[in-house]
Amino acid sequence: MSSAVTNLYIEHVGELRRFLTRRLACVEVAAELAHETFVRYLASAPLAEIGNPRAFLFRIAANLATDYRRLQHLTPSSFVDLDSCDELASEAPGPERYVMARQQLECLRRAIDELPGKCREVFIRHKFEGISQKELAGELGVTVNAIEKHMVRALVYLRFRVMPA
Repeated sequence: MSSAVTNLYIEHVGELRRFLTRRLACVEVAAELAHETFVRYLASAPLAEIGNPRAFLFRIAANLATDYRRLQHLTPSSFVDLDSCDELASEAPGPERYVMARQQLECLRRAIDELPGKCREVFIRHKFEGISQKELAGELGVTVNAIEKHMVRALVYLRFRVMPA
């Protein structure tokens, strides 16, 4: 049965593609629908019951082409007239937003550099390197409470330094 379908495919796929290309005016869509035609053919009634396989293939292809055209008619076109785009706002951040973000980042970097040595080290290693407060306490030979105090001190300082009231 498999070789019969293979032979049917070899014999008719080119003809189906040409048929669908004439109906749809698109080679890529025609190739895709020709493939889908054979998928549906195989999923249909038992193959032994199909009296005229070629006619059945073309009926499936014609139905797929009709469905495709209906779908294209219902969905809005993906082409937009450029003249109508003058008033459309972009959802992407504008250049001024990038400049502001860079300035804020630079301000934050300078503020972190201004932190006292131990406080800066604890803040950077915890926030940027992901080291837990417990691990930091063990490495630095201090209590977790001391690490928490360094973090609070750093966060309070950065809050007021980066976002002044």
